[in-house]
Amino acid sequence: MQTYILQNNVLKATFLPLGAAIDQLWVPDKHGNAANILIGHKSIEDRIENNNCQGEIAGRVCNRIGGAKFELNGVVYCLTQNSDGPYMLHGAKEFNTAIWDAKQVSDNIIEFRYTSPDGMHGFPGELKACVRYALQENALLIEFEATTNKDTIVNLTNHAYFNLAGQGQIFDHMLQIDAEHYLPLSEALVPTGEIAAVEGTRFDFRQARRIGEDYDINFCNPKAMQAWDEISGRRMTVKSDLPGVQLYTGECLAEPYTGFCLETQLWPDAPNHPHFPSIVLRAEETWRSWTKFSFDVM
Repeated sequence: MQTYILQNNVLKATFLPLGAAIDQLWVPDKHGNAANILIGHKSIEDRIENNNCQGEIAGRVCNRIGGAKFELNGVVYCLTQNSDGPYMLHGAKEFNTAIWDAKQVSDNIIEFRYTSPDGMHGFPGELKACVRYALQENALLIEFEATTNKDTIVNLTNHAYFNLAGQGQIFDHMLQIDAEHYLPLSEALVPTGEIAAVEGTRFDFRQARRIGEDYDINFCNPKAMQAWDEISGRRMTVKSDLPGVQLYTGECLAEPYTGFCLETQLWPDAPNHPHFPSIVLRAEETWRSWTKFSFDVM
């Protein structure tokens, strides 16, 4: 499988058509020494066999859909259910296991395209998706675009696991997520529908502090997001036009807790909670979003 490389004076990144994945991202530390800050796989074969959505695109709806079903235009759609619970997770891993069409637009831009057939895993409509990665000085910009021929739902994210130290566990990473609210979860890790205040909870990252423990939770409308490693000095700032971010600390990794995710997205299980921001994409519309990961040193 061909590997694609983007590089500028600060960053170097490699990409794969499998899952439209960003495979490696090399970022300098405070001494100018570059290291790969993504947790990936040792080989393509390992990525296929032990797929944990590492650096790949999750879709057509990322995160969980409770009961593996939703209603749209008065029709109930039943989806592929996970074997370990009453929900669908990451669109039954369709997008992150698909081989996307790749086009390297320039030294700093690569574009991936994939078409999901009407009815795949129960979703209505043929969905045409495009993911564009671009290196911009000290930043990686990810742009999403999707169209459909029938009303459907869509919520795409990149599921990269970061380790700004380049090694070891991530509990000592400093993290700030300036969000007032989060989404409490059921025992099946599906949002209950409540929108709760972070104040007085372990989910309060409005002031930067160490990650410290295990997380798998969605924050609502974050105003600022930063993470950094004090030893290497690497700092990552995350901006997006999306109203949510999932913090996941990598319990499922082959070496648990060696990477953390900041998955920018619309809120999980939105079709089953009408007061959540809608993830409906109408046939006449184009869905677009962007997320930017910027890097510097402290």
